[in-house]
Order: sequence, then C-alpha cells, then structure tokens
Amino acid sequence: MNKKIDRRSVLLGAGVATVATAATVMSPRPYQAAEKPRQPINFADDMDNVRAYAKLAGTLADDTVHYWYRGTIFGATPDDTKAMLGFTGLLKMSWKNLGNGSFHYRNFDLGYFTEPDSDVRIEEFTNPFTGITNRPIDIKGGPFDVVITPRQYEWTRSGDDIWFSEAKHFKFANKLSPEEWPTASTGDTLNMLYLDGFNGKVSDLENPELDSAPSILGIHHVNPWYPFFLMGQQPGVNYWHGKGKKIADESDVSPEVMAYVNSKMPGFMSSSAPWVNRTDSY
Repeated sequence: MNKKIDRRSVLLGAGVATVATAATVMSPRPYQAAEKPRQPINFADDMDNVRAYAKLAGTLADDTVHYWYRGTIFGATPDDTKAMLGFTGLLKMSWKNLGNGSFHYRNFDLGYFTEPDSDVRIEEFTNPFTGITNRPIDIKGGPFDVVITPRQYEWTRSGDDIWFSEAKHFKFANKLSPEEWPTASTGDTLNMLYLDGFNGKVSDLENPELDSAPSILGIHHVNPWYPFFLMGQQPGVNYWHGKGKKIADESDVSPEVMAYVNSKMPGFMSSSAPWVNRTDSY
C-alpha cells in the first residue's frame, strides 16, 4: 500500500524562503491598484475566456502560485452523515504560457490531516463510524499535469464578483484489491467526482498591471472511502469540502502549516518542481 497520500488533485493543489522574499517567490506580481485603464474581457471569445481562467486560477506568466487550503472530510452512508477528519496544506501550481492561447500547469500538493476545524497535525483518530483507531498518512500529491486551451469555460458573474467550477469524473482500476486488502479496498474500481472552482473579481481580471489575480479556491470532492479509514466495501462515500486562498506571502498561511511544510520539505516554496516521481492515493 502506498505510504504517501494525496487527494488526486485536479486542481485541478514550503521551503527555505525568508519573509522578505516570500512575495516574489509566491506571487508573480504583488496585488496592487490598477494604474492603466482596465482591459475589458469578452468572455464569449475563447482566447479571452481561457486567459481569464489562467489569470484567476494561476498566472499569465511562466511562474508559480500557491494556495493554502483547509477543509473537512465527511462520511455519508445510507443511515448517517458525520464529520470524520480535517485536512490542510499548500497546493503549488507551476504555470507556463504555451502560446496560441493555451496554458500548462503542474500541481504539487503537500499537507496533512487534523481534527475538524483545526490546523494541528494528528497521527491517529477514532473513526466515528467504526469506533476503530485510524492512522492517516500525510498528503503528498503530484506532479499532476493539466493543459487548458481556448474554449468556453462556464463563468457566473454578479457585479464585480465572478467564479467558475468544473465537473471532472475519474474512473480507474483500484490498485488495492479487495481480496488482498479487505478493509482498505472499496472494490475493484474507483469512481470519483471533483467539482473544484475559483472565485475572484472582474476588476482584478481586467487589471493590466496584474499577471495573477487574487482568488479563492473551492474544493468539493466525492470519493470512495480513503484506504486508511478501513471501511472496506461498507456502503457510503467521502465528501471533501474546503476552501483555499491564493497566497501573496507567508502571512496568508496558518503558522502550523508553514512550520510543517518548512520542516517536511525545505525548498518546497521556491522550487517549481519539488519532487519528480508522481505519488498517488490509491
């Protein structure tokens, strides 16, 4: 069983960097008021549409952005719904402008599990469905590669607020066979739904002074039971619900998370590719 775990980030998710240099490392350009006339976005134009996606989720420049995220994993069975575990960490997105309106980004995810509504890492917890002590495995996910091309992404706008989300479905063979791993495996096939999205401001997207707009990440995942919950093929699913913020500097991140990242992987923040080999949850 893989000893490293991630949320199979679709996201679409810190190293030795001083606070003085953090803004340069973490944000392609500091957030600032527009000094030039706004450049209106025609969302009906495929090129404008994908540029808005890249600017909100990541950056138009060949650079890296980071999101601090935090949320709760719920368990839902035919009989009950319960909060099971909290999660938190940093998502690194390394962006590259491919030309012709297309962009590539690569995700790296580093984090850990907590009690719900806490940033304190835990090594074990009592499963509220089974009463059994479970031992979660820290989050280390990626690299995951995504290419976005000019097309009509579905945006919702209300005044200066704007957001979009994408439904992504994954279905693949489970590497943990139920015969060999009866309590960790949910079956021969894994079926997952991800509904991640980004919220921001039209005024930031139309600001020519910014390569990267401030943004809030929405995390909504429906997954089979995670292996370390030891729920086997009991009826039910996990629902991951969380939020993340594109950070401008380390002060935007929980001190507990920054301390964990700096200790676990020095250089995570400053590197565009903190590790090479892909890690996977299942």
